[in-house]
Amino acid sequence: MIDATMSPHSISVRKDRRLANIYVRGNKLWIDYFVEGRRVRKATGLEDTTSNRAFVNKTIIPKLLTMIATGEIHRKQPKTFGHYFKVFLTLKDSNRSYFVKKPIWDKVNEKFKNLDVDKITRLDVKSYINALPIKSVSKGAYKTVLFEVFELAIDDGVLSTNPAVNIKLKSDEQRKIDYFTKEEVNLLLSKAEGVMRPYLMLAFHTGMRPEEILGLQSNDISDGWIDIKRVRTRGRVDIPKTRNSVRKIPCPTFVLDELEQIKSDHLFLFRDIDDATKFKHRWPALLEKCELSRRKLYSARHTFATIMLQNGVVSINELAGLLGHSSPKITLAHYASVIDPKKIDLGKNFNLFS
Repeated sequence: MIDATMSPHSISVRKDRRLANIYVRGNKLWIDYFVEGRRVRKATGLEDTTSNRAFVNKTIIPKLLTMIATGEIHRKQPKTFGHYFKVFLTLKDSNRSYFVKKPIWDKVNEKFKNLDVDKITRLDVKSYINALPIKSVSKGAYKTVLFEVFELAIDDGVLSTNPAVNIKLKSDEQRKIDYFTKEEVNLLLSKAEGVMRPYLMLAFHTGMRPEEILGLQSNDISDGWIDIKRVRTRGRVDIPKTRNSVRKIPCPTFVLDELEQIKSDHLFLFRDIDDATKFKHRWPALLEKCELSRRKLYSARHTFATIMLQNGVVSINELAGLLGHSSPKITLAHYASVIDPKKIDLGKNFNLFS
């Protein structure tokens, strides 16, 4: 039983000040209590009479303390995954890859949006990610958005742990690098017409990414060097995604001569071709014309890297710099299947375990 000490202004219903007090405001009884470190004051609506004091002391206070102890009241109410997803989108609104990644984010939200965020288990997350009909390397983006949305719920006090943490993805089997032989490259270049030829000249001889090539402007080329500092894809112009992607690379003279022929008053070297998908008719037609098997346009970059390594022209370190990779380890992981181990030069500063 909680003892009450009567006074004209306050009735203490606890010796421990972390529980509750009854006090009088005007001629009404109020309860002053603490929950989760916060002070709360609530009116009982009862007149300050002896019988009402006894009722608050014996009935209302014990019930209140029980509800606080069980979390029935004043507990942070769970919100849906969709609620925190909206907050996530707001925070990502200025992200330069927003429109590229949003389709992935929306797929995740579609799956979980109506579920209370505190009811989603680690098994739910793991099962969802494992069931995605895509390669593991692509599942990381799905896992990331789940992790970040759950972090917002933790910040809001609804979750104490993140159900998307430490979920390991199975490694994909090493994909075979699709590249062209020297003879196939010469055949393609001899039969390429229009804008397709200068594009392939650049891709095969510099290893630039499609979006880097399409982002080139005339003043990016000077004294035999190409200054890569922007990308253009899906009609959007942006800075490259990593620091190492911003780089200067050498360009053969005969490639530069080819580019001179397409220079114009247009801001970009390749004019209105602002995405690699705009080659979707030209490229397959060229392959068919040369009677070559279907390969992606990106294979031109793989061809550059493969030929450079197979012929010992550059070390792994040097190739990583030319391709704009963040680490030589990434380059080695991509092209280990196409190079002779005896020709691998990792460079003096290569640290496999850094």
